[in-house]
Amino acid sequence: MDDASASASPKPSRFDITAEMIELDLVPSPAAGELLLQLAVTELHTWLGIGGRTGRVRRPRLLSRKIPLSLSSPRSLHIAGCRRLVTRAMMDEFLREEWFADLSAANWDQAVPWGMEARIAERARALPTNCAGRCVVTIRVVIEFVYCEAAALLSSCVSMAAAGDDAGTAPPSSSSSCPICLEDMARDATRLPGCGHGFHAGCIGNWFKKTSTCPLCRRDKFQYLPPDYRAVHDEICSYDGLSSDPNL
Repeated sequence: MDDASASASPKPSRFDITAEMIELDLVPSPAAGELLLQLAVTELHTWLGIGGRTGRVRRPRLLSRKIPLSLSSPRSLHIAGCRRLVTRAMMDEFLREEWFADLSAANWDQAVPWGMEARIAERARALPTNCAGRCVVTIRVVIEFVYCEAAALLSSCVSMAAAGDDAGTAPPSSSSSCPICLEDMARDATRLPGCGHGFHAGCIGNWFKKTSTCPLCRRDKFQYLPPDYRAVHDEICSYDGLSSDPNL
C-alpha cells in the first residue's frame, strides 16, 4: 500500500517504542573518555481503523546515527549519569526531525534499553582507577506512530461534549449505569454528540474500535472524527477499493 497523503497530517494517538542494546564494547583509553552511540532507529506510521482496517500513513524509515559523546570522567559511565546522558543525546539528535518533534523526554527515556546503564556501569567498574574509557553502545530502536481512529473519535466526542457543542435533540440517558458494561457510571459519563447517550469512556472507546455508531440509538458518529483523520481514512479505503463507510 502506498503512503496516505502527507497533507492530512493527523496527530498520532500514541507512540509505541521498543529498544534493544545489541552490542556493548568498553575498553580503557589513554585519551579522554568517550561514549559512542550507534543507533539504528526504525520509524513506523501505523493506521488502526474503526472496524479493524489497518494501513500505513507513511513508508517506514530506517535512520542510522553515530553520536560521539565526551566524558568528563569514568564516573560519567555510572548508572544515573549514563542514562541521562544517552537520553539527552538521543533527544538532541532526533528532535531535529519533523516527525519526532512531539515526543517527550519520557518517550525518549523509553528509547533507552532498560538495564543498559547497569551493564555499562558494571563494565566501567572494571576499568583501572582513574583510567578513562571508550564505550561503544549499539542500540536498535523501533518508534511506531499509531493513528487510532477509535481513540481520535472518542477524544473528539469528549471535547465536543465538554464544550457543549452539538448536544443533539435526544435527552441524555438518565441511567446511572453504563449501557455497555452495566456498571455504575456515577458522574463520569462520556456523552456522545448528536444523541447525548452516556457511557464509560473506556467502554465506548472499545466499542468504537468495532463501529462508529452509538450502541443505543445506532446513530453514526463517524462525522465527528477529526477532518485530518477522515481524509486519511478515505485515502486508505481508496487504496483497498473499499467503501469509506467504516461500518461496511
